[in-house]
Amino acid sequence: MNQLSLRCCQWLLVLALFGGGSVHAATAEFAWLEDGHSTLSADQVRALPEGRWQTFDPIDTLNLGLNDSTFWLKVEVPPEPANRVLEISYPMLDQVSVLWERAGRVVQTYRTGDQLPFDSRPIHHRNFVFLVPSNTEPVTAFVRIQTLGSVQIPVRVVRSGEFLAQEQIAFGWQAVFLGIMLAMALYNLFVYLIVRHITYLWYVLTVVASALVQLNLNGLLFQWLWPDFPLLNRYFTAPIISLNIAFAVLFAMSFLALRRYGPMLYRLAQVLVGLAVLSFFYGLFGSYQTGIVIVGAFGAVVTPLAFVTGLLVWWRGQVLAGFYVLAWTPLLLGHLVLAVSKLGYIPRSFVTELAPQLGVALEVILLSFALAYRINLERRGRLQAQEYALAVQRQANLTLEARVQERTEELERANEQLKAISLTDGLTQVANRRRFDEKLQVEWQRARRHQSPLSLLLLDIDHFKRVNDELGHLVGDDCLVSLAQLCAGELQRAGDLLARYGGEEFSVLLPSTSEDGAGRVAERLRMAIARTPVYPTDGGAPVNLTVSIGVATLIPTDGGEPAELIQRADEALYAARNAGRNRVNRWVSSSVYSDPARGTSGQSQ
Repeated sequence: MNQLSLRCCQWLLVLALFGGGSVHAATAEFAWLEDGHSTLSADQVRALPEGRWQTFDPIDTLNLGLNDSTFWLKVEVPPEPANRVLEISYPMLDQVSVLWERAGRVVQTYRTGDQLPFDSRPIHHRNFVFLVPSNTEPVTAFVRIQTLGSVQIPVRVVRSGEFLAQEQIAFGWQAVFLGIMLAMALYNLFVYLIVRHITYLWYVLTVVASALVQLNLNGLLFQWLWPDFPLLNRYFTAPIISLNIAFAVLFAMSFLALRRYGPMLYRLAQVLVGLAVLSFFYGLFGSYQTGIVIVGAFGAVVTPLAFVTGLLVWWRGQVLAGFYVLAWTPLLLGHLVLAVSKLGYIPRSFVTELAPQLGVALEVILLSFALAYRINLERRGRLQAQEYALAVQRQANLTLEARVQERTEELERANEQLKAISLTDGLTQVANRRRFDEKLQVEWQRARRHQSPLSLLLLDIDHFKRVNDELGHLVGDDCLVSLAQLCAGELQRAGDLLARYGGEEFSVLLPSTSEDGAGRVAERLRMAIARTPVYPTDGGAPVNLTVSIGVATLIPTDGGEPAELIQRADEALYAARNAGRNRVNRWVSSSVYSDPARGTSGQSQ
């Protein structure tokens, strides 16, 4: 099917290049003049002497670039025993008026253009086609043309039968072109919906935008979609070309993987997308003529730049870039020819008008192969990965049990390390609050089952805010690290847990430890901290620290909760701070309230 489409494209190109002109057009005489101030009326033009007119050969399309002037054509048609038409085959002209003169008298007048509704044309055709009013007498057509876009006037006089025969070919090509674009867009849209890769979406949008650009430039969108709303022609051409450029650049960024293979090219592409967006909005709200100049010049710069980008990325080892260069070469060349033609630097011809559509058609077909090859590469990669996984699995099955056990132990050690990291305070490298809560829950249940005492120490660094404020947070961190190391060294049992409880507070969980034993541990910690200065890592003066410690001991009951132990230790710590700091206070249980020397019931001492 694709080979057939390519052969159709080649056949139509040959017909366009060698069969587009009319052998009868040479019998007519063509001349033109420029009315720079747009002041000449039709009667004044008809009365002008022959010396004011400039003759031209219609084989060489009259291409005057971007010009605000009004232009007049004078076409003298000799009699011929056949019906004939006058065709101006550039549908983007804003105003086209035709006055037919026979024997010095005006016999027919027409006023049309893409600023007027489509039915203003005497023959409903995408180009401007006018029936020659006589085949027995010589007639003269005076054609007035004014447009804000590119002033291109491809004009010819041709027999009606020949015009219809060539129209079959031209319209057939437009149908083939539209069919190719729709097929490629729908196919790759389905692929995108399946694989969800953004490259295919940018490709679909590029294909759709390219098709709209070509159909618009050939007058088909006006004929088919909005024949009664000519104002849309003013706001469609420049914006759709800008979108086409933006989508094409986005596709190149994704397809060529520019972020990986060319970071500088990737940033340049981002700039180009931004400029395309700006030109889109300028095309909507700015000057039409300036917008056409901007998108024409922009396209003339971006197309070769995109081609060079593909070559550079290909040279750097991106395999798919070779397909990009191959597929986009006809597209880039075709659009380059079109852009330069619209700027008036080369004459308009069948080649300049057909090349972009041929380039687009070939591009979408070849890029579809490239995208299919991409899918094939990804599938091949998955198959290789699966084969490798199967090979690894077979090798693992052949491995000795000891090695499997070794791998399992390594994995377990790694998991233990990960778990230790998640349960360790990042600064002090002692247990964090999460680890403390888990350990407290476990030891609470164990103590409840065995009816053994469970003790908790809460330590708070005295006046730690002053250390941070006067010496800085870095010195404060050194103090926390040093205190944690010192406390860890003082704890003698493996089951005891030192944790950073929060901020400058630390906790020590002492399973199977009585109240007196917990008090001795707390006093040992307090004295060790008080007599050991902290030496900051920045070489500053040593810092002397003291701590206040709250001690609580409980034998858990069935209805109790670990929070009760924490609350008692916190109350004891609060009392230690209020009593002057640098001391140990124990929460007094009700069993000793009978001893007046131990304090008031429910108080900390």
